[in-house]
Amino acid sequence: MNGIKALRAPLLAAAAGLGGTLAWGLPAYASGFGLREGSADWLGTAFSGNQAKAYDASTAWSNPAGMALLDHDEVDGAVSMIAPSTKFSGYATNPLTGTTTTGGPGGNAVAPAATGALFGVMVLSPDLRLGFSVTSPFGERVAYPSDFVGRYQSLVSNITDINYGIALSYKINDHLSIGGGPDFDYFQARLTQNLNIPTLSALTGQSPVADIHGNSLGIGYNLGVLYQIDDATRIGFDYHSRIRHNIHGAQTLSIPAIYSLYSPGTVALLNQANSGATTSITLPDSAGLAIYHQITPAWAVMGSVEWTDWSLFKTLAVTATNGSGGTVIHENWRNTWFAGIGTNYYVTDRLMLQGGIAFDQSPVTTANRTTRVPDADHYDVGIGAQYQLLRNARLELAYGHIFSHGGGINNSASPAAGTIKGRYADSDNSVTAGLNMTF
Repeated sequence: MNGIKALRAPLLAAAAGLGGTLAWGLPAYASGFGLREGSADWLGTAFSGNQAKAYDASTAWSNPAGMALLDHDEVDGAVSMIAPSTKFSGYATNPLTGTTTTGGPGGNAVAPAATGALFGVMVLSPDLRLGFSVTSPFGERVAYPSDFVGRYQSLVSNITDINYGIALSYKINDHLSIGGGPDFDYFQARLTQNLNIPTLSALTGQSPVADIHGNSLGIGYNLGVLYQIDDATRIGFDYHSRIRHNIHGAQTLSIPAIYSLYSPGTVALLNQANSGATTSITLPDSAGLAIYHQITPAWAVMGSVEWTDWSLFKTLAVTATNGSGGTVIHENWRNTWFAGIGTNYYVTDRLMLQGGIAFDQSPVTTANRTTRVPDADHYDVGIGAQYQLLRNARLELAYGHIFSHGGGINNSASPAAGTIKGRYADSDNSVTAGLNMTF
């Protein structure tokens, strides 16, 4: 070893996961590392038309201007189970030995996870409404086994994001309503990966594990407009602002005990990498436009398009707080588009059925796909049912599936990590159950 610099590059490549590799993507119902799951009503129509629906409390998040159309105090809660499948096939090179890395493909890299959402609206006056929302607009749970062939690229990539929104809506006239308010966002992240140490990794068959974690609080806002063309048709527009997070955390290194027998000096150098770490990321802003049309009293159709500013992820810088250096990670994500159509149909006065289909573009391509971001363009299909159990209580249940061709990967997390080449196959099954109550 010539010094800590030989080790710092791969470590900081992992540390950049607090920022740069936060280009994480859960192969669920959104591009990048976004999540669309929230209300069961959203999933039932494949997330189509949400900015113009304006018929339940979930509009407090999807378009706060829509609260103006609600005549009663209302609470809407839901729980979602997300069960993605992300499987790798291929190989990885080991530049320190000149061979392919030993190990297996890792099986399904994404563990099932549950999320929840809660929405509420209060009628303050004939023209004024107050609303709140608790959602998880971003998230991920990716974990590979310790013998994953790409373990020098990544092992664990976790994101937890909780957004607390408050909004007011005002009905300007019988046609036009506006709404908006602040979003308070809590963000937490953790990354791990093996580090490929010259000689020792090959000699012992063991490698140190770098663990990077951090959290932050950020503030943004949500603005919406709803225009009622006539009793049957309305158009909605909603904008969620970008949210900047200044993340503070730590990078720690777990070193195999056997290393001390072969090279105590290397262990001492590796221990210098334990440090605090800081970075800044900006969660993307998004804008959506939707239309809702009531064809008959029993049948409604809707559609929407959305744009997300994922191109914010160009480069991200990570700094070790002990002065041991920093690094810049190049991501080069692209902006994305979502487009979908959906329908509601009342079979009886109490039972409504739903359906929808959508296309969701990924911000990554083969040129910049990583083991932490096995995301790809996909098609969403949703079906749902809502049953009016009581006069003021409605049960909601929806199922969604993702169809994706997956995507190729040809990537290296750092020079010492080597290059992983192959392909990912992605799919997802999601179920959301909800309860809506009016007062």
